[in-house]
Amino acid sequence: MKNTNKVIIYDDTCPFCGAYTKAFVKAGLVKEKNRIGFNSIDHNMLAHINTERCNNEIPVIDTQTKEVWYGVDALVEILHQKISFIKPVANIKPVKWILLKLYKFISFNRKVIVAPKIKQGSFDCTPDFNLRYRFLFLLIFLIADTLMLYPIHKNIISNSFINHTSSNQLQLAHFILVAINVAIAIRLNKHNGFEYLGQTNMLASVTILLTLPLLMLNKYTQYANPLFNSIYLILITAFIIKEYIRRMKFAGIFQNNTWVIFINIISIAAFFTYLIM
Repeated sequence: MKNTNKVIIYDDTCPFCGAYTKAFVKAGLVKEKNRIGFNSIDHNMLAHINTERCNNEIPVIDTQTKEVWYGVDALVEILHQKISFIKPVANIKPVKWILLKLYKFISFNRKVIVAPKIKQGSFDCTPDFNLRYRFLFLLIFLIADTLMLYPIHKNIISNSFINHTSSNQLQLAHFILVAINVAIAIRLNKHNGFEYLGQTNMLASVTILLTLPLLMLNKYTQYANPLFNSIYLILITAFIIKEYIRRMKFAGIFQNNTWVIFINIISIAAFFTYLIM
């Protein structure tokens, strides 16, 4: 590193933040001692940081000059130490605009993506709720999940114990579940409603991601068969049930809105009954 005084401070309750800052260490961009979680930072360093801004933007501080960078500027400052051209490129107005939008999209939705467990007494880096970026997040993932159902049906569903289900039937069942979840969200307050939709959206996306290896196996090899596909789908279902419980606890649904769980159980049971029969 050109400047060993630069320290990156990250949300150590967020697995996503921990992963990419650890990648910086492995890439030689940051020394291990210069990667500090908010719950380990000393008060002298904390005094130079805007803690409210840190909820949405990761900070990098120069411990010698006390200069602080946030968000995109912080990441560019770190990367610039090994990639010399990145700072002038990142400061081009159209490029900077795109980077800022992408950063905000991830930052405002990162807790929804990972649903981390917050420890009692820990430094709370929960990002602000931004309706525009949350709605964009929901829309993009809904479109992606919907489109992915077509190759999943063609390569997996049609080669499983529910092979009689057509692509249109699968899409219809999918949109009925989406409509039910939207109706549930409307009954909740705005923040809890969007939090609930974010978690159900991520459950759908995690399910899609878990099917990708099976999709590749069916598409490019002859090793998959209806029994193997069916067992794989059952295992995914078991994992998603566990993940559902974890995410609903994170969203406060289990604690405060048990009626939502009841409706979800009925909806999923009806969904599988529809596909099987």
